[in-house]
Amino acid sequence: MTSNAHFTFSLLIVLASAGCHSEDISFQNIQSFPIETQVPQLVKGSDGEPTLLFVESSDSTHALRWAQWSEGKWKDTTTVIEDSEMLVNWADRPQMAFDGTGNAYAHWLRMDARGDFAYQIRATRSLDQGKTWETPSQPHRDTSVAEHGFAQWLTHENGAALTWLDGRDYDQHPHPEIARMELRTAEWPHDQDWQEELVLDSSVCSCCPMDLAQLPDGSFELLYRDRLQGEIRDFSRSRYVPGDQNPWSSLGLLHADHWEIAACPVNGAALSASSTRALALWYSAADDLAIVKGAWRIGDSIHFGKPFQLNKQFPIGRVASACDQKGNFYGIWLETNETGGVDWVGMRWNQDGTPVTLESEILVPASERRAGGFPTMIGLEGEVMVAWTNPTPEPHIMTAIWKGPE
Repeated sequence: MTSNAHFTFSLLIVLASAGCHSEDISFQNIQSFPIETQVPQLVKGSDGEPTLLFVESSDSTHALRWAQWSEGKWKDTTTVIEDSEMLVNWADRPQMAFDGTGNAYAHWLRMDARGDFAYQIRATRSLDQGKTWETPSQPHRDTSVAEHGFAQWLTHENGAALTWLDGRDYDQHPHPEIARMELRTAEWPHDQDWQEELVLDSSVCSCCPMDLAQLPDGSFELLYRDRLQGEIRDFSRSRYVPGDQNPWSSLGLLHADHWEIAACPVNGAALSASSTRALALWYSAADDLAIVKGAWRIGDSIHFGKPFQLNKQFPIGRVASACDQKGNFYGIWLETNETGGVDWVGMRWNQDGTPVTLESEILVPASERRAGGFPTMIGLEGEVMVAWTNPTPEPHIMTAIWKGPE
C-alpha cells in the first residue's frame, strides 16, 4: 500500500478569525489550514511533539493525513489512506495514536453500501513512526449492516487496544426502538491479527464521542455516555490496565445527573489527568437545564468530587480538556454570547485546581453548525495546542496556542 505520499501546503498565520480583533481573544499563533480540511485530532507524535490528524476532501475522494509541528509551524503532511468510500462525520472522527516504541495506529470510517446508516471501522498500523502503513483491517468481525464507530485507541508496549460503539444488535431487529448499542473492545498485539472482541457494556448511548486519559500508573480511564434504565444518559467509566489477564473493569458513573432523554444528544465528555489529579468536563440537560459541568478527582481516589458549573450563557457543549506538562489544566466548550453569536469558551486551572480567572474566557468566535465539530487539545510545556474546524466560508482547520498561567 502506498502510504508515504506527501503534499505541501502553505499556512496562513492570522491574528484573529471571524472579524474579531486580536485583543479580544486569548489564543495566540492562530494558523489556518487549506479549505476542505476538517475533523482534526491532536496527539503527541513519536518525538513527543504535536501531531495533527485530519481529513482533506476533494470531489473524488477523502484523504486521511497527518502533519508534524516543528519550529512554530506545521510541516509537510503524510498520507495514511485515500478512500472514496470514507465516511466523514462531524462527531465520529478518525483517531491516531503512537505507542512510544515507533509504532503508530490509525482508524477511520468506511461506508457500507448495504445500508443507508451503516458503516465500518477500518484500521491500520505503522511500524516506522507513521511513514508507511499496513493494509487496512477491521477490528469487528461481524457482517451486520450496522453502525460501528466513535472508536478510541489505547496503546501500550505490546500493541494497542481499540474501543468502539457497535450497533450490530440493530441489524434486522424486529423492534429497533429497543435495540441496543454496545461498547466493545479488541486487542491488536504487535505482529498479530485482531484478537477476540469483548463486550464492555451491552447498552450505551448510540452516538456520543468517548474520551480517555492515561493515568500516572500507566492504566487508562475511558469515559462514555451510557444508556441506563429509564433512558437515563449519564456517563460511565471503565479502566484498562495493559498486560493484566483481565484488563478491563468498571468504575461506575462519573456523576448521577439523571438526564432522561429518549435520544442521543451527540455530546461526549472530556477527561485529562496530571500526576496528582484528574479533571472531567461534560454537558448535561437534566431537568431541561443545559449546563457544562466540571469535577475533580484527587490522588488515588476513584471517585470524582462534587460537580461545578462552568458556563455563563446558554451552552451547546462539545467539550475538550487537556493538562500541560507543568500540571496546569485547560477546558473548552461551545457557548452562546450576549449578542446571539457563539464562541469557543474556556477556563484554565493551576496545578492545585484553582482557577486562573474567576470567570470563563472567550477564546475565539465559533459556529454552532455541525460542520464546526468538536475541538481537540494537547498539552505542551506550560501551554496547550488547540485545533478545531472553522465551517465558514468553507470548512478548514484552525490551530492555536493557549498559554498557561504565568
